[in-house]
Amino acid sequence: MPTPLVPLTRWPGPDTTGVPANTVLTPSGSLELRRDGQVITNLNITGRVSVYARNVTIRRSRITSDGATFPIRTFDPAVNLVVEDVEIDGRGRSPVGVCFDDFTLRRVNLHHVQDGLWIGSRVNVVDSWIHDLVRVPGSHNDCVRVVGVGDVVLRHNRLDAYRPSTSEAMNSCLALGLAVHNLRVEENYCDGGNYTISIRPDLAASAVAFRRNVFGRHHRTGIIARPVHRGLTWERTNVWFDNGQPVGHE
Repeated sequence: MPTPLVPLTRWPGPDTTGVPANTVLTPSGSLELRRDGQVITNLNITGRVSVYARNVTIRRSRITSDGATFPIRTFDPAVNLVVEDVEIDGRGRSPVGVCFDDFTLRRVNLHHVQDGLWIGSRVNVVDSWIHDLVRVPGSHNDCVRVVGVGDVVLRHNRLDAYRPSTSEAMNSCLALGLAVHNLRVEENYCDGGNYTISIRPDLAASAVAFRRNVFGRHHRTGIIARPVHRGLTWERTNVWFDNGQPVGHE
């Protein structure tokens, strides 16, 4: 295999995501956040965080699942949740790391969940690392699932749907279905999956754009299913990690 043109460290990883080094954390159990503008910092949370308020921030903390729950979930009327410099460890039990609407993730290290993110509308995910998905009977195993939503940005993330420790390719780095509008997928590193980008046949897309993404070769079938799809733009700036050549429509 050719030598990569740029190192994998160009994308988020263990040194640039999660809790910064030398951060002192205070133990905590599960949280229900119901106060607008609440800021949570420097906690070692065992359990889950349920957000019901507006403009909540979770920063420099670790969340370790204590069961088959969502480590972070937004509920109505939560708006504009910000999660930054946070590690989320699903311990192989959580079905999904973070869901659903109105949140921003920055420099998040998310691992050992069945699915990384179930994304609703008005979501931004940047500079984050989703890896080491865990198979259980009946699991689908997507780093990110976007189904029936709008106004989403995925930029400069590392989405690993391949586990080197077990040589497993999961289902996908990104799965799209139902009505999806105004989705930008830019400058990410993606590796693994049956198809790395899974396009369901029921996808009704508008203004869905893939540009400047870089792809590894640990997929089973191809990079993108149904690449010629109404409402979806796939630019030649999407390239292979190892040689920088445009990724074709396998």
